[in-house]
Amino acid sequence: MTTRRDEIANHLRDLITSGTYAPGDVLPNQTSMKATYQTTSNTISAAVKILRDEGLIWRVANRGLIVQDTRPLYIDLSMATTPSNGLGPWETACHNVGRTGSMQLVSVDRGPAEAEVARALQLSVGATVVRRDRRALVDGQAVMLDTGYYPLALVDDTPVAGSGKVGGGTLAALIAAGVLDPQTTRVRERIGARAATKDEAETLRLRPGVSVLTAERVTRDGEAQPVELLQRVANARRIRFQTDDLSLRNLGQP
Repeated sequence: MTTRRDEIANHLRDLITSGTYAPGDVLPNQTSMKATYQTTSNTISAAVKILRDEGLIWRVANRGLIVQDTRPLYIDLSMATTPSNGLGPWETACHNVGRTGSMQLVSVDRGPAEAEVARALQLSVGATVVRRDRRALVDGQAVMLDTGYYPLALVDDTPVAGSGKVGGGTLAALIAAGVLDPQTTRVRERIGARAATKDEAETLRLRPGVSVLTAERVTRDGEAQPVELLQRVANARRIRFQTDDLSLRNLGQP
């Protein structure tokens, strides 16, 4: 049996998906919706919760309930190519699908590698690494979290070890610094999924416990030495990972 809560949620959802309320629009406040739907505050709150759980709306302090853009963004998995337009890989990927993207630097730190990081970078536990935390934004909203780790011994005196944003992306900077040769560099990537942590959910505007996409990239130089460990956590409703233009020239080779 359809409840009044469900009826209101269904109607609001139809208004959003039809474009009556576009991404960025503010929904009517609770008082207005109570009058429109002739119901109680509890019923309105319950209907709104359904839409929030679906990722269709998000409450912003001092503004109200904001309609979210739920169109998925397809991102080339490696994003390892060096852009030629002056933008970084993330900005380029967003631009290519008609969206406005930016990469926000959160922090740059130096510290001892924990066991997981040391194993991926083939370092001793406790070896000094550079950690760069960033947020990938689409239209001003964080949709993916990036954490990159780099052996300090390999990236010291490069922009990657500096405190500022790296123009053109970290891989482009390492190529420019001579740390990586694009002809011999190899990238391994793994995709997974897990429940979002409380902090991840808050930053990505998700309910705690909602599934997020994870991706891990290890970049190796020509001598098979790992230079970068990049860990990504993405809003699964907003981001799709893909790999384009793969060659089949090695298919079936002995």
